[in-house]
Amino acid sequence: MDISLLFERGGPLMWPILICSVIAAVVFVERLIALRRRDVAPRQLFSALQKALTAGDTLRAEQLAREDSSLLARVAAAGLRRMGSSRPEVKIAMEETGSIEVGRLERFVNVLATVAAIAPLLGLLGTVTGMIDVFADIAGADNPDIAQLAGGIWKALVTTGAGLSVAIPVFVAYRFIESRIDAHSRQLEEDSVALLDLIAPPHAGAPPVDSPELSAP
Repeated sequence: MDISLLFERGGPLMWPILICSVIAAVVFVERLIALRRRDVAPRQLFSALQKALTAGDTLRAEQLAREDSSLLARVAAAGLRRMGSSRPEVKIAMEETGSIEVGRLERFVNVLATVAAIAPLLGLLGTVTGMIDVFADIAGADNPDIAQLAGGIWKALVTTGAGLSVAIPVFVAYRFIESRIDAHSRQLEEDSVALLDLIAPPHAGAPPVDSPELSAP
C-alpha cells in the first residue's frame, strides 16, 4: 500500500512519530561518526606512544599526544603533564580525563532510548483516539455498518503500526551504540593502564630491597 496514503489515514499523530524517526536517524549517524576507532583509541597512536615512552623520549610522546585529537591522546596528555609526580597522582589525572572523555561518548545516546520508548506510546495514543472517534460515530448511527466499523478500526491501528515500526529499529540502534561505547571504554581503559605503567612505573622511586647476605658455608 502507498506509504503516503497510510500516513494520511494515520492522522495527526503520524507527524510526531515521523519527527521522532528523523531525530533518531540523525543521532544514530552522528554517534556512528563520533565512535570511529581513530577518534577514540587509534592503534597507530597507541603504538607510537608506547615506542616513544619505552625509549624514554618524553618530548616525542608529548608531541604525539598534542597533535592527535583522539580521546586516547587527551588521556595520555593528562598523564604526561604529571610526569615526575607519584604514580597515584598520574593515575588520578588520567582517570579524571578518561571519565570526562567517556562521558562525551555517551552524548545524545539517551535520545535513542527516549524515541524507542515514546514512539509506540504515540502510536497507541493515535489508535485510542481513533477508536474513540469510530465508536462515537457508530453509537450515533441508527443502523451501524460493520464495514464502517472495520474501516475505522483499520485506520486507528495505522499509528500503532507506525510507532512500532520506528521503535523497534531505534531500540536496536540504541543497543548497538551502547555496545560500541562499552567496547571503546574497555579499550581506552586498557590502553591508559599500559601507558600509565610507562609514564609512572609501579615501583618507580621505591627504595631498593636489600638482599639477605649469604652465610659462609
